[in-house]
Amino acid sequence: MARNHPLRVVSVGPLTIRRALATITNTPTRAASTASRDPEFESNPILNWTKFPNYSAVQDDHVVPAVQALVKEIETKFLERSKHFEPSWEGTLGKIQDLEDDLERASGLITHLSMVRDSPKLREALAEIQPMIVRVSLLMGQSLELYDALNQLKSNPDSWAKLDKEQQHIVDKTLQGLELSGVAFGLPGEGNAEKKATFNKLQEEKAQLSLKFGNNVQDATRAFAHLIHDKAELDGCPKSLLTAMAQNAKKRGLGDGNAESGPWAVTLDAPTYVPFMMNCKKRDLRQMVYMAYVTRASSGNLDNELIINNILLCRDQEAKMLGFNNYGELATSRMATSVPMASKMLEELYEATAPAAQKELAELTEFANRQLKHPTPLRPWDTAYVGEEFSKNRLRYSADQISEYLVFPRVMQTMFDVAKENFSIDVAELSASEIAQEGITTWNKDVKVYKVEEADAKGSKKLLAYFLGDFYSRSEEKKSGAWMDICVTRMKDTHAPEARVPIAYMICNQPPPTSESEPSRMKFQDVTTLFHEFGHCLQHMLTKVDYPQASGIKGVEWTFVEIASQFMENFTFEDKWLNMMGRHYKTGSPMPEDMKTSIQMSRTCLAGMAMMRQLHFSMLDLKLHTDYIPQDVISDETTRVYDMDAELAKKTCLVPRLEEDRFLCGFSHIFAGGYAAAYYSYKFSEIYSSDAYAALEEAAKVSPEERSKVGARYRNTVLALGGATHPRDVYTLFRGRPDAKPEHLLRHSGLLSTPSTSQHTSP
Repeated sequence: MARNHPLRVVSVGPLTIRRALATITNTPTRAASTASRDPEFESNPILNWTKFPNYSAVQDDHVVPAVQALVKEIETKFLERSKHFEPSWEGTLGKIQDLEDDLERASGLITHLSMVRDSPKLREALAEIQPMIVRVSLLMGQSLELYDALNQLKSNPDSWAKLDKEQQHIVDKTLQGLELSGVAFGLPGEGNAEKKATFNKLQEEKAQLSLKFGNNVQDATRAFAHLIHDKAELDGCPKSLLTAMAQNAKKRGLGDGNAESGPWAVTLDAPTYVPFMMNCKKRDLRQMVYMAYVTRASSGNLDNELIINNILLCRDQEAKMLGFNNYGELATSRMATSVPMASKMLEELYEATAPAAQKELAELTEFANRQLKHPTPLRPWDTAYVGEEFSKNRLRYSADQISEYLVFPRVMQTMFDVAKENFSIDVAELSASEIAQEGITTWNKDVKVYKVEEADAKGSKKLLAYFLGDFYSRSEEKKSGAWMDICVTRMKDTHAPEARVPIAYMICNQPPPTSESEPSRMKFQDVTTLFHEFGHCLQHMLTKVDYPQASGIKGVEWTFVEIASQFMENFTFEDKWLNMMGRHYKTGSPMPEDMKTSIQMSRTCLAGMAMMRQLHFSMLDLKLHTDYIPQDVISDETTRVYDMDAELAKKTCLVPRLEEDRFLCGFSHIFAGGYAAAYYSYKFSEIYSSDAYAALEEAAKVSPEERSKVGARYRNTVLALGGATHPRDVYTLFRGRPDAKPEHLLRHSGLLSTPSTSQHTSP
């Protein structure tokens, strides 16, 4: 499944609202009188917390009153302060950063709980508070007083020179955000009041539609369960999958959870669906499950087609109101790129990949015919199964066999060792006594709390950050996928001696251990996902930026935000770390040498077809937001989103797509996440992450000391500078040049036929 990390959905002015929404604190530095404050600020755990939220105290009933009280206070304070903006940092952004921070902390907590502890009551609360969040965000994001003061600040050379480079970059980004939030509609002029009302209504409607889209996908995924009583139907499925499917049946009250006797429930959540499609030999059963997956949320009261159309319609209207031809132009303007630049990059990757992908499909087809006696041509429900059999034949090991050597706790510790060696940090799980001492509670018994430290000049440990890890799947209440999100952002208050310690969330959906003798084992793909999300956490936790508007991952251009995550994936293929993480879950014996070789070869096995799949998603996303014309009413004559998907698939999908395919109804990244007209940023960032990792490869050829220097430089640039420095400048500080060479991505993927002399345009 595509990796999913809910960083944001709606950007309004200087604020970023993550996922379905976008911190409340009573810290000593907030000296405002509490005498007239709403009692919710004392009694409501969403509002009354300092270092960590009290997760166990938060109930669904707390959500609406917390946001009502918070929004009312922020609106009152902002309107009062806006009367006294002055053209200085302290007189503008410094004057309101506590309000932005309060909003982020509270709404971030609510959003997080909606992802990991979903309930009908919480959904109702989210739907009720979302318009409030949008309204207060637009109030700040459309402030003419703030816009005028910032423009005065920038136009005065003396005042501008008093700002450091980070502050100047934040001011520039805030001005852009204000403009893209419709600040101009607040100016005097004929029709502006009506335009502002229309624009703001679009923002509310977009937010509600995206929330509904995500809920429909989640409900449709949960609704499907195919019960199997005859074990022969599951020929080819490994024991670990049979155990998981038996547990699926037990959770639904359909069986007793016996992996040997069943019954077994096939579901559409990734930990079950993916290995099932890879291993089940029964073709008609694979077809049935595949059809259920690609038609999720496309019928009945969960049908997302009209929601997709309306989201695209809102985005198109928003873009045109702001003077853009389409939403693609608007979105890429935020990312320091353009639609032509993104399209050119994708087309170049397509041209480099297509021949290899076509060759791979031919090899798969021949293998299916000769070795498997499998019907051809291959259909969409065949490629995962035949691909896994092909990989086992070529690489000698199946994904399940490899998982016997990848036990979750050991992989985690190896990941921490990677961070220690390359970035000079120590990561350790908090003990029960430390958790009790800190007064930390969690939202689930399996959640772990970690601290990140480094040694100071005297050799003492200095606390840098915390993160909370929720790693095991709970399909009944937790969204699928893997993601990182913000709990607390680093910031330096003028009255505090030290910057506030950042805290991150790291969420996965790893199958939980079934017993003491059966620990949680990882497919290698899950290992790379774990490292990926930890890379996001590192960028949040190791930031040196003290301004909350651009600390950690905040404010990082979308074309740059995946570099830190994708960079970490590379370590999973290195001999040293495979040796460290690879131990058999029963015997403790080391991973065989040929298994390590198999893993390293898997990086390039069928890489062309995998690349084409991602290029399809990226190209389709751009086309939907540039070429597709959404209609007010869908009729039989209307060009549907599925038509555009099917037309592009003729180019990018080597195995013909089904006419019934409704994949778009589950494409949460662009309709319920932050990747609208930005999915291409995965490949854009991957070019940079591969180029960045190549710097380590080059240094390793010189000496271990030189490699350590590169790791330190990476930490002090890419991981440290957050969104307070332009990505071009960040990358120049790290690599000595602002651009990246795509040849390293192609080389790592085994797709480089001839050395490339071109360089990718910097973000």
